[in-house]
Amino acid sequence: MESRLIDVLQPIKDNDFQLPENQSLQELTTMMLQRIGSVHPVLRDDLIHSIFTTFIERGHYSHEQLKNILQSILNKNYLFYRIGTSKKEEDAVFKRSFSVLLIPPIIEKHRKSPFLKKEEIHRVWENLKKYMKQESDHRGYVKGKGWAHAMAHAADALYHVAACDEITKSQIKEVLPIIKDQFLIDHPYLFDEEERMVTAVMMMFKKISPTDRVEWLETLLYYRESWDDPKEDIIINNSKHFLRALYFRMLEGDHRELRQVLENLLRELRKQEAY
Repeated sequence: MESRLIDVLQPIKDNDFQLPENQSLQELTTMMLQRIGSVHPVLRDDLIHSIFTTFIERGHYSHEQLKNILQSILNKNYLFYRIGTSKKEEDAVFKRSFSVLLIPPIIEKHRKSPFLKKEEIHRVWENLKKYMKQESDHRGYVKGKGWAHAMAHAADALYHVAACDEITKSQIKEVLPIIKDQFLIDHPYLFDEEERMVTAVMMMFKKISPTDRVEWLETLLYYRESWDDPKEDIIINNSKHFLRALYFRMLEGDHRELRQVLENLLRELRKQEAY
């Protein structure tokens, strides 16, 4: 099945993403959705994802078709596929993470030429919030299977949806604590996940007050409970990396007060280091 699909998709990519005259777009879309979580990295990432993204950007899909794709990926068989039952090292994460990665190009299309109702944008946001709460597979690159990168992909989706006029201050404030919970964990982030999430956070900061920003930043200061548990060192490192990424991103623009807050937080984190 996968090798046959590669044989169908590779010529499309090689021919500047042109759909063959004898190929039905709907049939091709169905086939790609069915294999969106393949563990074959070339099929999943190089072909299915790149073809979906290019087709969306170039306007191959009607607004109604984009709505249908969006509705499909937000359900339990895609974005929430085995999210509460699969073990962390299983392959279900690939289907979830590459489903969430389809949200950015669709939302970007909406921002350029609106076709989604406010309620539909809110539904995407609520599903992202729910997904962020539940995702527990934090692997980045998986040997032999390629990128899982669920948190980085979620960050990309959060950035694009947060940029929509339909998303409000209160909705932003509901998601920020979830981001904190996903980064203050005892699994090390090794593949720039914090940089991708900082991009989303910088977009969210545009919609909340300076006071709200500071209050949330202060929640990223982790106080260790034990000096003998190496898991806490991982949490502290994750916190430092996230705060540093934010700090350097804020070197551009008028963020002097927030930079000072971040400097103070990083100094406090130094006190939690075990060396």
